[in-house]
Amino acid sequence: MDTITNERIALDADGHVQENDELFTEYLDPKYRHRTKGNALNENNVRRYIFDGQSHPPFPKEISIRKPMSAEDRLIVHNKERIQTAVLFPSGALTALYIEDVGFVHALITAYNNWITDYCKLDATRLTYAAPIPLNDVPWAIAEAKRAAKLGAVGISIRPNPTEKRTLDNPAYDPFYATVQDLGLPLVVHESTGCPETAGGDRYGIMNPERYAFNHAISHPFEQMFAALSILCGGVCEKFPKLKIGFFEAGCSWAPYWLTRLDDHYAHRVLGKYFPIKMKPSEYFQRQCVVTCDPHDHTIPLAIKGIGADKILFATDYPHFDSSGQAVAGFEHVEGISAADRRKILWDNTARFYGLKIPAIA
Repeated sequence: MDTITNERIALDADGHVQENDELFTEYLDPKYRHRTKGNALNENNVRRYIFDGQSHPPFPKEISIRKPMSAEDRLIVHNKERIQTAVLFPSGALTALYIEDVGFVHALITAYNNWITDYCKLDATRLTYAAPIPLNDVPWAIAEAKRAAKLGAVGISIRPNPTEKRTLDNPAYDPFYATVQDLGLPLVVHESTGCPETAGGDRYGIMNPERYAFNHAISHPFEQMFAALSILCGGVCEKFPKLKIGFFEAGCSWAPYWLTRLDDHYAHRVLGKYFPIKMKPSEYFQRQCVVTCDPHDHTIPLAIKGIGADKILFATDYPHFDSSGQAVAGFEHVEGISAADRRKILWDNTARFYGLKIPAIA
C-alpha cells in the first residue's frame, strides 16, 4: 500500500461506512436474514436500511442514504481529501442498536464487527474502526467488547440514549466500563437519529420524516450533553480514571458552556452534594475526555478558548448526508486557529486518543 506522504495531513476521528449487502446476506446469522433487506430501496424508491419492514433512519423522502462504497474507493476519497487514516463507525448497524429484539441486535452487531474487520484489511494503516456495542445485556456487551478488541478495533462505541431506562451512570454498567478501561481502548459516545428514547423524540415524533430536521438538530448535541452529565457528574470518570471518553458528532462549542454550567451546579452549596464526585466536572473532562469538531464550524476558536485545542479532534462524518467534500480544506479556512492548534486537531489529538501507531507528519 501507499506510504505516508506530507500530502496527507489529517486523521479522521469519526468517519462512517454504508454497509453493503454482504453484511446482511453472508455475515448475519442465517436465522435473522429474512428480517432485513439491508441497504435497499423502500416504498418511496429512496435508499434506506430496512429492518422488519421499517425504514431507517427516518429521513425525509428527499434524502437518500448513499450506496455502499468499497474499501478501494474509500481510499481514493481519502487521498483526495488528504486524509491518512479514518476511524470508521457504522450507519445501518448504528440505527440497529435501538431495535427491541435483543437477539436480532446482537446478531447484527456481531456480523457488523466481523464485516468491518474484513473491510479494513485492505489497508489497516489507513482504515480502522470503533466497534459499536449495545448495552441492553451487560455481560454480552463485555464479551463483545473483548472480542472486538481482539479483532482489531481501536475504540468501543456506545449510544448516549437510555437503555432499559438506564442512564450512562447506572452502576449496572460499571463492569462494562471497567472492561473497556482494562482493554486500553477509548469509549466513544455516538448518537444517531431514530431511537425512541432520543431527546425531543416525544415532542416531534422520532420516526416522523416531516419532523426529522427538528429531531436531527436536537438529537446529537442534546444527547451528548446528557451523556456528559451522566459520565462526568454521575461518577463514571471518578470510578474509572484511566478510561478515555469521546463525545462525538455534536460539534465542539457546546462543551465550554455545558462544563461551566455543570461546574456551577457542583459548586452550589446545596446542589453540589448530590454530585457523587470529588473534582469539578470540567476537571474530569480535562483529564479524560475529548470532543470532535465539524470541519467548517466557525465557532471552533471559541471551543479552543474554552476547553483547549488538545481536547478537539477532527472528524468528517463522511459519507453521511450532512457531510461534504473538502472537509480538510474547510477546516483550514476557519479563521482564528493557529498553525500549532490546527496540527493538534487535524492529527495529534486523534492519534493520541486512539493510540494510532502512525508516523507523524513532517
